[in-house]
Amino acid sequence: MKDGREAFDVLASVLLGEDVTEGKLFGHRCLKVAGKAFVVDFEGDLVFKLGRDDMVNWLANHTDLQRFDPSGKGRPMKDWLQAAVAHSDHFQIWAEASKAFARETA
Repeated sequence: MKDGREAFDVLASVLLGEDVTEGKLFGHRCLKVAGKAFVVDFEGDLVFKLGRDDMVNWLANHTDLQRFDPSGKGRPMKDWLQAAVAHSDHFQIWAEASKAFARETA
C-alpha cells in the first residue's frame, strides 16, 4: 500500500456494515462502531484505539510506532496508536481489536 488513504479504504471495504459506519474525527475520515471512532486516517498514517494504554506505551517505546498526538504538542491521546503504512500487515488485526474495544466502551 502506498498511503494511509488506501489502507483506510481497504479496511473500510472489509469492516463497513451493519454496526460499522464511516465518519469524521478531528476532520479526518474514521470508522465508528456504536458512535465511537476506532480507526482514523490521519496524515498518511492510520490510528487505532487499542484501549490498553500499557500496550500502546510498550509498542511506542519498542518500535517505530508512536502514540497518537493530533495536536503535535506532546500530549498524546490515551489508548491510541499511530502507525505508518509500512505496518499495514498488522492493520486488520489492530482494527478488529480497536472495534472490539470501542464496542465494549460504548
